[in-house]
Amino acid sequence: MSNWSFDITNSADQRLELDSKLRGEILALDNIGRGDEIHGSIGVIYSDDRVKGCSLIGPLEARGVAFSWKLREVSTS
Repeated sequence: MSNWSFDITNSADQRLELDSKLRGEILALDNIGRGDEIHGSIGVIYSDDRVKGCSLIGPLEARGVAFSWKLREVSTS
């Protein structure tokens, strides 16, 4: 089982950042013939709920990848 973790709380556009990380680090495995390694879980630490609208979440869940979400409150002071 593969496990990935992404902390994207420092990104200005967390949805775009997560999309980029999923495409570059996970879906890239398809391009090198290692798509069978795309399973397991992805932990995402975020501070903006819009990140859950990332376009690649559904396709990865369809391949058996489970997402776990951890909200980190960002201090505004």
